[in-house]
Amino acid sequence: MHAGRIVAAVTALVGWLGLALQLAIVIEQLGPALGTWRFVGYFTIISNIFVAAVATLVAAGAQSGLAGPRTRLAGLTAIVTVGFVYSLLLRSMWNPRGWQKLADAALHDWTPMLYFLMWVLTPHGALGRSDIKWALLLPALYLAYALTRGAVDGWYAYWFLNPGTQTLGALSLSIVGMLALFATVAALAIAVDRRMAKGSN
Repeated sequence: MHAGRIVAAVTALVGWLGLALQLAIVIEQLGPALGTWRFVGYFTIISNIFVAAVATLVAAGAQSGLAGPRTRLAGLTAIVTVGFVYSLLLRSMWNPRGWQKLADAALHDWTPMLYFLMWVLTPHGALGRSDIKWALLLPALYLAYALTRGAVDGWYAYWFLNPGTQTLGALSLSIVGMLALFATVAALAIAVDRRMAKGSN
């Protein structure tokens, strides 16, 4: 089996197990209904589901559709940004212990690193600058979803998306800043993709 598929299989395993553990923890704390609703409110969870699905398909040998270059780029952009933002803004805000610490590491550290390695080991050369828009689709949809559900039930997964704790200007700046960060990560990934493609020729 190709090295990329082996790493993809490990990525998928770690991703799905981390998600299952986190869901079990949240359900134990909040109950099945509220726990599941809160679980799917985090971009970390949405991103991990997305990349675990992509990694599963790559491990199975798929090379197009949800395992294609644009989708792999979207997954990389999302999960690398998750790890970066968590480390920069959120990691210092709490100190998880026990099973929660394990789930936290799987979702914010291990899966991003494994997915990045998988991405490096998969084929390159099919991406261009115009593909940045595909990498922005998932975070843009999440932002709309997060703000809509927050307006309905008053709960926001992240403080920097909560209009109740900041001005409209600060919220707008948070949104623009987040999308700019995703675009930057995607642009860097595309540049690396093109360089790796040239290096393999």
